[in-house]
Formats: sequence, structure tokens, C-alpha cells
Amino acid sequence: MVKRVLLVAMTVAGAGIVLTLFVKLMAPGPAKQRQVRLSDGRLFRIEAVTFGTNHVVGWGDGWLVPLRKIFPNPVVQFLTPTRGQSRQTTDSPTLVVWVYARDASGKYVDCQGVRASFVDDQGDVYPANGYANGSFSKGFSREAYSFQVFPRRSAQLKLQLAPWRSEKASTLVIANPCRRTAVAAWTPETLPATRRVEEIEFRLESLAIQTNGGPQHTWEPLSLHWQPVLSLREGGEPATNWTTPEWEAEDATGNCGQTLGLHEPMLKFAATTYPQPEAVTDEARRWRLPVVSLPTAPRGLQWNTNRVLRDASITVIGLFPPGVYTFSQGQLTNPPSPVGGRGWTGLSEQVAPGRWRNWATFGTTNYTVFLRWHVGKADQRLAVGLRDRQGQALRTQWARRDDGGGVSAFVFDALPDQAQGLELEVVLLEPLHAEFVVRPSLERLPGP
Repeated sequence: MVKRVLLVAMTVAGAGIVLTLFVKLMAPGPAKQRQVRLSDGRLFRIEAVTFGTNHVVGWGDGWLVPLRKIFPNPVVQFLTPTRGQSRQTTDSPTLVVWVYARDASGKYVDCQGVRASFVDDQGDVYPANGYANGSFSKGFSREAYSFQVFPRRSAQLKLQLAPWRSEKASTLVIANPCRRTAVAAWTPETLPATRRVEEIEFRLESLAIQTNGGPQHTWEPLSLHWQPVLSLREGGEPATNWTTPEWEAEDATGNCGQTLGLHEPMLKFAATTYPQPEAVTDEARRWRLPVVSLPTAPRGLQWNTNRVLRDASITVIGLFPPGVYTFSQGQLTNPPSPVGGRGWTGLSEQVAPGRWRNWATFGTTNYTVFLRWHVGKADQRLAVGLRDRQGQALRTQWARRDDGGGVSAFVFDALPDQAQGLELEVVLLEPLHAEFVVRPSLERLPGP
């Protein structure tokens, strides 16, 4: 039996060595059209360009999992692919540009601290909508630039990269993997325009030019975009029981976001508003938990109780004091390694070929409510509040939401240490939507 195990291990190792050598020998050499040197001296190379919702780049090492228990670490390190595998899932079809960097000697170096954007033929700038970094063996690191919005009509895409501390950008040209020549046919309307949804009147007053980036935001490319000027009215008066409208723009090629080009001939603006939590009177959308005292124990006050509000299933994990908390598969657990910092951080470990275990850790300096929830509609939201009863005084503090790892953290910015008689309340918020199609005025565009 032992001989058989050793034989299998040696066979797998032999195949791994052959594969490793093949990867090292067949890895593509320098290609000038896919690499560019930045003003800080780093040589950036495009490793891959992907489009869709499931993005994979690099080499997996799942076959190494059983060998780690047999072979010494130097052997495992040799067999480990330098350019390990990165995976990314996006909610909507997204263009992702994967890059890495070397210094003048050819050594792998960190590729973070760079602004990334596309520039079209009319000078409109499309900044990356997201950045993600991964570190691997032998000093290799990879950065992913995600673009939900980019010049879809163009056959070629002009990518600009600039270090945060520099105004000089370096340019690469890549093929557009999802060029759009057919576009939607819309009929624009004049401004101001109104829409009535239930008792609320949405009003699109005008369009303004929004400037992003600049000297105060060195991590963000300088770009100009149209922004709608929106207002809400109820019964002829300002709708104070509703939130300031959120918005998203869409162009005829399928781009959706807030960073669309100024020269698009027509834009569709989608406006969304939610009721203020205090204004929700439907008890089927409210859940009050038993009155408690402010927890001080390191593990907090754990409820792990659930309720269905309309078509949303909600589980309140508990109320916790400042600290660091780790979750795996939605359950509070111990972290696999020491962690710190604020906000959400993630860690993944391959436990078997094709099987991963994920941890999400949240660090907070304020009292926080953690919960899991599944909504019936993607645009539903939750508000989480604490009612503080001090004698005759009654005040409600509503938390801000921060999601990670299948668990939502609702953080309370300020709670008095002497607070007693706290009642936790969860409120389901249902939105209202309105859409407008407009033709931006080219006369308002800035001159050359």
C-alpha cells in the first residue's frame, strides 16, 4: 500500500515537474506592443484581457495540494507556478485588463499605485471602475483593472497608465474583445422632464458636467462626465421622506455607470430613491428585536435569529463591540491567521483540487451589527437601527452598511458608552425608479 502511494505521488510529481518546465519554457517572451515603461521606471506588461462575468487568468496549482503533505517545502516551491491563478466574478459583463510589472533588471515588482483609463478618439476618458491585486510566489504580483464602461464602438482600445505621483501617462493599444456596432434606438425628450411613480414626482432639471480625479485624488484619472440634476416632490412639496435620488447612466452601446463619455449622442438616466427608515409605516417591513444592554464582552451579543420581511430572508448574527471578527460560510469563526485593519479583508485557501475555503474578516472601531440576508429583488435594501431609551429620551441611530463574504456589517458611528435599553430594529426598504432619455447639449462641452 505504501509503495502504491509513493508511486502515485512520484507520478504526480513527475507530471508536475514536466508541466512546470513546459510553462517556464513556453511562457511568451517580450512583446513590445503589449508592454510599456511607466514614468517611474517600471515596465508594465498586459498578461491577458478578458470580457464577461467569469474571469480566470494564470496557472492553477490544485494538483499540488496532496503533494504538500509528502514533499519538502523547497520541492513544492519549485513546482508552484510563478504566475498563479486569479479568478474574478462580476455582476455584469465587464472588461478586465490583467497586468504585471518588472524593474529595469527584469525582477518582478509590485504593480499597484497606478491610474488606469481608456481614452477614445474624441478625448473622452473612461477610468477603471475597480482595481484588484494578487501576490504569488517568487515576488510575482498581478493587478486587474475592471471596466464596466469603455469605448465599445472602437475596434482598438487605447489604455493609459500613470503612477499616482506622476501626471505623465504611458499608452498601450489593445484589441477590443467586444466591439459594438449595433446600438439601441432611443427617442430623447426635452428638459426639464418629469415622471410620477406612485405619489412621488421625479424631476430631471438639467445636466451638469462632473469632474473626477485631479490633484486631490491622485489615484483617480482626470475625467469629465454628465451628471443629472434631479429632484423629488410629494404633494407639491419637497419629498423629505425619501432619500436623495441615486442615478446611473446608460449609453446606446450598453455602457452603464457614472463615467460615460461626454460625446455620446444620447443617454438614458435611471433614478432610484428609497424611503427614509423612519417613514416606513408597514409593520410587515419592520422587525424589532428584544431590548438589550450595550454588549462589552469580546464575543458580543449573539442572536443568530431569523425573520422573513415580505420576500427578504434575514438572519441577525448579533451586536458586537469594537474588534476584529472573521466569518466563513456566513458563520462567525476563528481566523486562519492573525488579521487586523479596518473594513473587510478576504483570505482563500485551496483545501483540495477544485475546492476552496474562504474567510472574510471585518475590523471595526465602533459597535457593529452583523447579519446575513437574501432579498427577493436585487434592488431591495435593509436599514438597521438602534433605539436608545434614556428616561423620556428616545433617539434612533441608523447604521451604514458594508458588505463582505456573504455577511453585511452595519456600523454605528457613535453610541454613548452609558447607553442602556437598546432595541435593535431592521427595516426593509423598497425603492422607486424612473428613467429619462436625453440628448446632451454639445454646446456646453469644454473647448479644446
